[in-house]
Amino acid sequence: MDEDLRLTLPDGRALGYAEYGDPGGDPVVFHHGWPSSRYQAAYLDPIAKERNMRILAPDRPGVGRSDPRPGRGFGDWPDDLAAFADALGLDRFKVLGVSGGGPYTLAACARLGERIRRAAIVCGAPPLCEKSARTHMHWAYRTLSSSAKLRRVALPGVVHLSRWMVHRGHDHAPMSWMLKSIPAVDREAIRKGGGWEMVTRSFLEAVRNGPVGMREDGELYLSEWDFDPAEIHVPVHFWHGKADANLPCAVAQQLAARVPDAETDWIEGEGHYSLPMHYSGEALDWLKEG
Repeated sequence: MDEDLRLTLPDGRALGYAEYGDPGGDPVVFHHGWPSSRYQAAYLDPIAKERNMRILAPDRPGVGRSDPRPGRGFGDWPDDLAAFADALGLDRFKVLGVSGGGPYTLAACARLGERIRRAAIVCGAPPLCEKSARTHMHWAYRTLSSSAKLRRVALPGVVHLSRWMVHRGHDHAPMSWMLKSIPAVDREAIRKGGGWEMVTRSFLEAVRNGPVGMREDGELYLSEWDFDPAEIHVPVHFWHGKADANLPCAVAQQLAARVPDAETDWIEGEGHYSLPMHYSGEALDWLKEG
């Protein structure tokens, strides 16, 4: 495990990344969620070691230890990913996206299909530019998604408050109140299943330089995607919980229908935080098959 690595891209920008699992194993590039960072992949370390898989988790531009890339879209990420893979000597590799990492994983498949062997999407974010797609999202995300001006004004305060809440812990108000608004299976995953560390540690690293990078990354989810999932010809498998209160399963199903020959698992009773904790081993097993 090496969590604070950095390399320089051809245009001079720095890209931060972490390594987990088996250093000599089958390479898998992990795409973290939002608001998150490379540290999110730490939960995969033991199960990746068991499967002899090497997890490479880069920070996206403007997040964690990675320099910003102004004006970027999802479709720009494959260039950075290709340069990242080149720097590490990877010709072909597999990709895994969790939550907000889903669109980045799919963009990579659409633009780098010849280099990507398989792609797993676990509770991945679907297109959210239409208001109807956000109807059943958690109220906090739904509120922030309602106005770009609100996000610009409110996010610095939200980040400051969130840091304070994280340091108080999940058993203390107001975080304990917030947890009441998510499904019971997610509360269990956060309180006892390792989800608290996965979410909070990666969040704190994501905003180490302030909220701007997080906000710019977040705006992409509410915009039209700049790539077409129908152009993907890489084997893709989706896992999504039917009880997901953050990213509605119905919208994820619509996305999966646009990806040619995608495999899917829509799982009863699983939420947004519980699914990665319970099904990432299955996702790695599927990736290992290819």
